[in-house]
Amino acid sequence: MRINYLKSIVCVSAIASLALLSCHGNNSNSANGQNGADTLTKATAKVADADQDSETYLLPSPLQIASIFKNSGLTYLPGVTAPFKDAAAFSSQFDRALNMGVYSADLSYCILNKQTDDAVKYLNIVKGLSDKLGFGSVFESNAFLKRFQSNMNSTDSLASLIAELQMETDTYLENNKEKYIGVIAFAGAWVESMNTGDAVYEKQKSAGVSSRISEQMNILEGLVKLLNKYQASDKNIAGLMAQLKDIKTTYMGFDEVKSYNPDSEQPISLTPDHVTELGKAIQTLRSKFIAS
Repeated sequence: MRINYLKSIVCVSAIASLALLSCHGNNSNSANGQNGADTLTKATAKVADADQDSETYLLPSPLQIASIFKNSGLTYLPGVTAPFKDAAAFSSQFDRALNMGVYSADLSYCILNKQTDDAVKYLNIVKGLSDKLGFGSVFESNAFLKRFQSNMNSTDSLASLIAELQMETDTYLENNKEKYIGVIAFAGAWVESMNTGDAVYEKQKSAGVSSRISEQMNILEGLVKLLNKYQASDKNIAGLMAQLKDIKTTYMGFDEVKSYNPDSEQPISLTPDHVTELGKAIQTLRSKFIAS
């Protein structure tokens, strides 16, 4: 599959999901006066900037992936998110970054499904991991925890806050030459989001969710490419890349994937058996993440 095709899918998906949040939030401002339209404008600008750089592969945020799945029919399913853990449970920077991604994905899933009690717990875990990773100041300088608590009854406001938090974190990591931490975190978020999508599909057999699962697999090529770029930054990245490549190999072995026309604008339609097989491979890797 061609990189240009894959980049277009990711960029369109990111814009579409943030556009949804913008449409919901246009009538009300978030706690700091920034509405959904402003968030969309900034995110779209980032997409445009990234697309001008041939070495940059834009990755959607966990909130964007959760939104894409939700719009395709994914509903809330109790028990599929990661167990609550204190940030101190993760001893290495790699495991902290990886699980910050996992918990960010669960945070987004809970927000979009109005599970605010669990969302607060996941936000506190993400904050704790951010402290351990050295950029907890992102939360403090913008009073995110306080603003989150103040907007508990508004899913749209919470989603806008999380989108803002993602952008602030990305900016901090870029300015401090720690972008590799964000890429590791996204790997955790991607695996957790895919695990959630598959778990819900297995219960509901929603055709919409199935097609989104295959579409999100296209992001994996860009993720592996970025991990390879930052491989020297953390000795554990090589192993993570190998595990993700194993998932890609499983996916690429499906007949419907091998026969797919890369010029098509439609997502690959996986058979239920292949969704199950892919889900098992993802679940195996996810289990290693949360057991860290």
